[in-house]
Amino acid sequence: MTVSGRRSIAEPASLSGMGLHTGSKTTLTFRPAAVGQGIVFRRVDLPQRPEIPAHFTAVCAMERRTVLGGGGATIDTVEHVLAAVAGHEIDDLYIDVDGPEVPIMDGSAAPFFFALHDAGPVVVGGRVEPLTLLRPVTTREGDAEYRARPGPSNVTVTVEWDHPLIGRQQGSYRMSPEVFGKELASARTFGFLHEIDELRDRGLIAGGHLGCAIVLSESDVINTELRWDDEFVRHKALDLIGDLALMGGRFNATIEATQPSHRGNIAFARAIHHHCSSGKRERRYGNGHHQNP
Repeated sequence: MTVSGRRSIAEPASLSGMGLHTGSKTTLTFRPAAVGQGIVFRRVDLPQRPEIPAHFTAVCAMERRTVLGGGGATIDTVEHVLAAVAGHEIDDLYIDVDGPEVPIMDGSAAPFFFALHDAGPVVVGGRVEPLTLLRPVTTREGDAEYRARPGPSNVTVTVEWDHPLIGRQQGSYRMSPEVFGKELASARTFGFLHEIDELRDRGLIAGGHLGCAIVLSESDVINTELRWDDEFVRHKALDLIGDLALMGGRFNATIEATQPSHRGNIAFARAIHHHCSSGKRERRYGNGHHQNP
């Protein structure tokens, strides 16, 4: 992990697209923020432009995506954009969205990562205080298992599905902007053809289309070419990084996750935050208040 002062961006950058689950067309704009502000979403389409801190205390739904809520507003599907923010080691940032969901783009973090690159990540001052794990932590949530131990920033993820293109896959990634950009940013979300009707019946994937995910039949990919043979585990690592960004700071530990899920990721974030060196300190969030999560 590179630590050389808190980072924001030099200038705004915007992207537009459709929300995967709400079907809403939205524009997302990254904007510079003051030192110490943290990562804050703003619903700029609503009166008073309510602010929602990117923190696990604001999580209000975890089914197939991570949703944040606060001030009478919600933001759906924040994990990919937060993975890109964490990938750049950005500490202070406004993320303005003019609707209820972050656009899905191509189903990866790459559009957000490269928009932030073009916006010019820059050191803005202050001191970075990484959340450093003090002792090993193990958690389990359903089929998802997690282990974290003090050590260098590294993420190892293992997934397994009974599908000929997936099977058992494992990937290990050192956390740095260079590694994230090269190895993880472009890994896309995926789903199975037989699940589509059920998900729509549950009010999900209203904005789903063949350009925003890898879609799998019982034996093959039906809509695209894989960017890596193990794109599936890479995307799960990306999701994990995005959800762990909700701890409110750069994280310094060695992590292993098996069959991770959004619900498991958030439970894991809560558990390890409790055992971090700065996890019990009073921290400021974007609403201007202090809280002790």
